Amino acid sequence: MECMANGRGSLRQDGGGFRNWDICRLILASLPAGDLLQMACVSKAISEEALRERLTRPILLNTYRQLSSLHRFVLSGDSASRRACVRNLTLALPIYVPKPPSNVWRDHLIQLLEGCRTLQYLDIQWYEQLILEDPRLPDVVASLTTLRCIDTRWIEGIETIPELDAALVNMFTTLQSTLDSLHLPSIPAGDTAVAFLRDLATLQTRLRVLSFSITRFIPLDVPFRSVTCLDLTLGNEYPRVRDIYRAFPNARDIRIDWETHINLLRPTEADALARRLAEQDCRANDVWRSLDVLSAPFEFLCVFTLTCPVRRLVLPNHQDGLWHWSDHAVELLSRLRPKQLDVVVDCRPSMGFPVPLDPRTFVNDSGSYSYKLEHLCARMWFNHSQRVPDTDEIIDKFRNVLSASQVKLFRLDLCDAVTVIDNQALNLGMSTGYQKKLAQCMTQIDILAIVRALVDCCPSLRIVVMNLDAGPDDRYWYVKKSEGRVEIEEVGPYSGKQMVAREEERL
Repeated sequence: MECMANGRGSLRQDGGGFRNWDICRLILASLPAGDLLQMACVSKAISEEALRERLTRPILLNTYRQLSSLHRFVLSGDSASRRACVRNLTLALPIYVPKPPSNVWRDHLIQLLEGCRTLQYLDIQWYEQLILEDPRLPDVVASLTTLRCIDTRWIEGIETIPELDAALVNMFTTLQSTLDSLHLPSIPAGDTAVAFLRDLATLQTRLRVLSFSITRFIPLDVPFRSVTCLDLTLGNEYPRVRDIYRAFPNARDIRIDWETHINLLRPTEADALARRLAEQDCRANDVWRSLDVLSAPFEFLCVFTLTCPVRRLVLPNHQDGLWHWSDHAVELLSRLRPKQLDVVVDCRPSMGFPVPLDPRTFVNDSGSYSYKLEHLCARMWFNHSQRVPDTDEIIDKFRNVLSASQVKLFRLDLCDAVTVIDNQALNLGMSTGYQKKLAQCMTQIDILAIVRALVDCCPSLRIVVMNLDAGPDDRYWYVKKSEGRVEIEEVGPYSGKQMVAREEERL
């Protein structure tokens, strides 16, 4: 390797050794994975440092060959230092891939986990059969002392296989590590679930992020006081708002997925009862006083009538009643008083183009509560093979809404439904022809015309962010208004991110 600059702090080669490895490691840390592998060809010393840097990054094992290669590499050479570098590991051997005739791969997996004693993040996917047949896996996971996050949400069959449920319960209740995040699979409702969650709340007293799915939410006698981020999937039975609040009294970021559809025009007796109980809980102050983020289906929020202020409200479903029930939407936002609203607009022909939002949805100075929405984030879905909304159609969709609002930041994501619904489609071999056709469709949309039209109709607008088809790079525009003149300036990604961060911090 040629000598580099000879100034102070330079990296030099003298007699086969290098000076100032700190600079070398900083350079390696800034390289993508492909370049790291090329750096491994420079010299033996650089090769070892480059490979160690690669091991510190997230590792995905989704083939048995990858598992065998990682096992062989980590447990050979300077194995102690290599094992210490593995921090983030995802085990995702697909169930549809034929297993090797030998069970040696099981021993490799166990040895790999036993050796990586500094592992911090572990994601286990589709390992139901191995957990049932080989008790070593849950035992070795429970013995790891440095884990900060465990994700097992893709393990299935717990509700129908008692042995699998028992093995996972034993693993989580015997963990020797103090977790920061835990993502659980579906939990069967019943006494076992109550006992398991009670033990978990008692043992993991520093748990900050928790997600799980349960068919029927059960009141807990031991709350998770440290949990601030809750991701909860509920079945078709109505929970009491106060039961969720009492179980997670300090939650600030709540995301709820509910498997029940409510007809707001013809509510059932169960719907009406759930709403009365929720109103009773709110009057008794048996709910959160405020939330940073609340994400839930529109119908769920209409029935469970929270009255606490929410900084950011997310309506994730593409068929949310926000577009059809204006009175309900105004009443809902009057109660929650969000500063930022995230919505989905589904423009596929099968869904029908959504009706315009009621302008009252964004500013309301009447009634018990008044609010003023300042940030609006909209994701627009379409199907490029059927119909792509043209520029004028996109402008018309938001012109009336923004003209009656006081929005300062507007974000619009234009996404093909295939990319949104199947986020792995492109990674699973989506044809090059599909990508070219999609890119061609995107060129029909005049982004600058949309930005100018939105700025003209909304005097308060200061920042516009747009993204095409979930791309890696956003485009940012800053609006300058002085002495009756309006200037729209596009800024780079770094400056744009800083600008949005400052605006969100102000909010």
